[in-house]
Amino acid sequence: MTAAVQLVHDGFALVLAIALPMLGAALVGVLAAAVVARLLGIQDAASSAVARAAAMLAVLAVLGATWADEVRAFTATSWGTLAESGPSRR
Repeated sequence: MTAAVQLVHDGFALVLAIALPMLGAALVGVLAAAVVARLLGIQDAASSAVARAAAMLAVLAVLGATWADEVRAFTATSWGTLAESGPSRR
């Protein structure tokens, strides 16, 4: 694999590693809100939006610093890789 392809691959892997826990938290938050709303007979759509936002903020609070370190490390590595490969010549 060339350096550019590896860089794109690593970038997509990082995006997935960050997005999947957020999507999972949103799903769990919506499902929990739906169960509670069903049990209490609430028919307001705002309850699921509030639960989804709360779940995503909780995941961000727990994993945000780790993700920031991973993004910083990826950025440093990618700039180093781009500097080593130099301008492309055709």
